[in-house]
Amino acid sequence: MSIHLQRDLDNLRKDILRLGDLVRESTLKSIELFNTRELSLAEDVNTFELHINELEVDIEENCLKILALHQPVAIDLRFIVVVMKVTNDLERMGDQAVNIVQRVKALMKEPSHAFDLPIDAMTDTVQDMVALSLEALVNQDPDLARRVVQIDDLVDDLHTKNYQALRVAVENAPSLVSQAMSLATISSNLERVGDLCTNIAEEVIFMVEGKVIRHMQ
Repeated sequence: MSIHLQRDLDNLRKDILRLGDLVRESTLKSIELFNTRELSLAEDVNTFELHINELEVDIEENCLKILALHQPVAIDLRFIVVVMKVTNDLERMGDQAVNIVQRVKALMKEPSHAFDLPIDAMTDTVQDMVALSLEALVNQDPDLARRVVQIDDLVDDLHTKNYQALRVAVENAPSLVSQAMSLATISSNLERVGDLCTNIAEEVIFMVEGKVIRHMQ
């Protein structure tokens, strides 16, 4: 590997780590907003979103430059391909955080009502998935990536339980439909974050082992 290629790959790793940190913070802030209703957190998420979008474009442009200038092969080529895919997944995770903020704002306009949902367990599990998927990416750890894939089944199960509980709540009290719709959307946003974490984990496995495991679970 040439010195110039190594330098460019190292810079790419730094950028993807920075993007991952921004997305993780944005996701955590949106969940914290859901739990606390502290509106200043919404502004934080919106600020993160601007930085995430800018960095996504920079990383994609740098990947294309590396491909054109150095024509990397083997694991270096797989790394660049994975970075391009993961960058898109991370940006979409940032979008989900913004969506959660919008739904929480809608909830805050409604009368307060306590729903019996496992959504707290879901937010905790999704936070774990975000942290683990990024750790797997940073450390190029396929075993950790496989843990993320397994955890996604739990998130899907919790998402289903949220929908079932909200359906029952609305059947018993139709006036709660607006709040229930916002909570259902938040649950969907969280479930989507879990899916995107799984995408990242699958790409880590491909990068390290050269195996495509998507659709094989």
